[in-house]
Amino acid sequence: MAIDPKTVPALQTLAHVLSEDNRDFVLIGAAVPLVLVELQQAGEFSGRETRDVDAVTSVGSWEDFDRLRRRLFETGFRQGSTPHELLFGEDVIVDLIPYGPAIVRDNRLEWRETGRVMSTLGIEEAFASAVRVEVAPGFSLPVVPVPALVLLKIIAYQDRPGERARDLGDMVYCFEHYEESIEDSRRFELVGVEAERQPVAFEEAGAYLLGIEVANLAKPESLVAIHRFLDMITDEFARPIVQILREERRIFDNEGRRRELFRLFRVFAAGLAGVNA
Repeated sequence: MAIDPKTVPALQTLAHVLSEDNRDFVLIGAAVPLVLVELQQAGEFSGRETRDVDAVTSVGSWEDFDRLRRRLFETGFRQGSTPHELLFGEDVIVDLIPYGPAIVRDNRLEWRETGRVMSTLGIEEAFASAVRVEVAPGFSLPVVPVPALVLLKIIAYQDRPGERARDLGDMVYCFEHYEESIEDSRRFELVGVEAERQPVAFEEAGAYLLGIEVANLAKPESLVAIHRFLDMITDEFARPIVQILREERRIFDNEGRRRELFRLFRVFAAGLAGVNA
């Protein structure tokens, strides 16, 4: 299974503590596309194992977050290399992001210890759209749906473009696999739909429908950030395309893939624009 079995006890412990505290929380990280695309559609996981988990939880203040961390330390978690990184067992990493009006200003969260600033755009949408997913037999968690995940990945990439190439890879993974979750009736809706004066192909359907769903989900401030990101991808040699190719280790014979990637982002943009036209 894609979520390594060693990760399940960490998730169960985290969920127990957060639920006892009556806190809202949602799983937002690397495992989400695997959970939602592979588990729900194929019935099982395959490949791309991960022991890294990203989650957001509500807090009342920084002091409240400190109390929460102390509670988690009592249940087996250890402090990692950053304030939000928690370790469990031998090699499970949980990045726990606090969220609440007392610590967020102008859609930005500044970490007290490091001064690093991160955008919180998309988090409100993540809470609002979360769905419960069974990630292990008899154990379910609130998880962001794929459209909210794509939104969060776009925001996270813009925070640190040089460090977040994996976010781009996750976006493409969703674009390419989301069509597997589309009902036949929704595929028929795309007959005759064009993006950049070309018909949307069957394998591009996921990217187009994700554009529609992200547009319907995103708040105005988040939409501005999405358009700012898409404005970066002006041609097949744009920085995000180059980063994805490097992530995929396509050093040679990559011209066809360049075109595919650029096309996917343009199709996504077309779906996004169709809602706001």
